[in-house]
Amino acid sequence: MSLMKQSSERIFDHPRFSLEDFSSRWTRARISALRSTLDSTASGGSGNDESLSEELLLQRVSPEKRDSVLRSVFDSSRRFGMNASRHFGMSFEISDLAEILQSLSIPCFAGKWRSHNSAFVLERNGCRLLTGLGSVACDYWREALDGLVVGVGENERLARHRSRGHKDTECVDVLFVEEYVSPRVLDPAASPALIQQSRKYGPVPADVISALDPARQRFRNMKVQLVLEGESEGILYYRLDADEGVLCGAGGKLLHDSFSREAALVCPNLSVRDASPLAVYGGST
Repeated sequence: MSLMKQSSERIFDHPRFSLEDFSSRWTRARISALRSTLDSTASGGSGNDESLSEELLLQRVSPEKRDSVLRSVFDSSRRFGMNASRHFGMSFEISDLAEILQSLSIPCFAGKWRSHNSAFVLERNGCRLLTGLGSVACDYWREALDGLVVGVGENERLARHRSRGHKDTECVDVLFVEEYVSPRVLDPAASPALIQQSRKYGPVPADVISALDPARQRFRNMKVQLVLEGESEGILYYRLDADEGVLCGAGGKLLHDSFSREAALVCPNLSVRDASPLAVYGGST
């Protein structure tokens, strides 16, 4: 059942909403996810000590456990968000989330979210957690908030465009509403400039676009369009769109591998990731 609400409603106006209670319950959900993942470690480093704070527990996350912790805190935050949305009988809007985050004492999200082009943007110069914990703190809070946003909202989403933990000069998060975008009809004469369809990724730097122009021309000669979707946290998201049909099977893989090698040569500080919908690859395995 949809939990859509009137745009004039704020979660803070709900008679049962308490920021303190909401914060406390979300904190317990995150810490429970941390402890359960750390406790599954056979050797030392257990999160069993009830006196340990969330920050101290994060210090015990080993490189081997990192991915499991990130997945666990996302799932736990999402479940908490879904339960909260059902409890209040309404979905949260990005304005609600920005207001909540500004009111919480979470170093990673300290600051004022500004409204910009139907989204809310938070820009800051990193936080103290980066010094003590490194990039695991950045990733942990990104996944925690991402799970919460997915859980309490409907089409509300979080995108991290920049992160000092991933060698960017600043941290930039965006709360936005994801909208359906119909498939594009490719124009062979289209500009080689960046084509962005959502706020999910940050902009591609001009020097990266210029460095990859020879690759774009090479693919263009093969009737394939190289689309740069955006760049976030040191990862360049791209698509290869064929003028006719779709790229799949061994032929498609060869083209993607070729682009990955070329990108590594001209943009060694970036990783590349295919942003095509999985369905594009059809039945190939």
